[in-house]
Amino acid sequence: MNTGKMDDIFAATPPLEALQLLLSRAVTEGAGYYRDSNRSIQKKLEFIDIRRAYFHADAIREVYVDLPEEDAEEGMCAKLVKSMYGTRDAASNWEKEYTLWLQSVGFTIGKSSPCLFHHKAKELQLVVHGDDFTLLGETKNLDWFKKAIQERFSVKFRGRIGPD
Repeated sequence: MNTGKMDDIFAATPPLEALQLLLSRAVTEGAGYYRDSNRSIQKKLEFIDIRRAYFHADAIREVYVDLPEEDAEEGMCAKLVKSMYGTRDAASNWEKEYTLWLQSVGFTIGKSSPCLFHHKAKELQLVVHGDDFTLLGETKNLDWFKKAIQERFSVKFRGRIGPD
């Protein structure tokens, strides 16, 4: 009997401690002038929201939906090309999409959670919760990330906090 249950659909959420760690590091290494190899580093937090995140991800399985009333015809439906809110695998597809993109720009995925990322060369730490990205780093590297993510996704920058 087919119940429609799909065991391979899963989208992770980060542990609360990951965000707490970023906030702690922001205070310690941001407002507190972190000393590393005799240079002062001021780190800040950047908050980014991906607009219509699921629509950025390709639909992996075949999903058919009713057409909008203005386009509907008897016996016709639409096959999704992109993921859509309300479909069972949309969050999982979005997780795969942003993970591949982050890896393509130099991030490595965390060992403890697939929602945690680190960019060693740019010294950036990132926590992803659904469509919300919280990033810790120096201003120049946050600016680099801001430009890169704008080129790939439709985003809303919620704010940057830290010294200055």
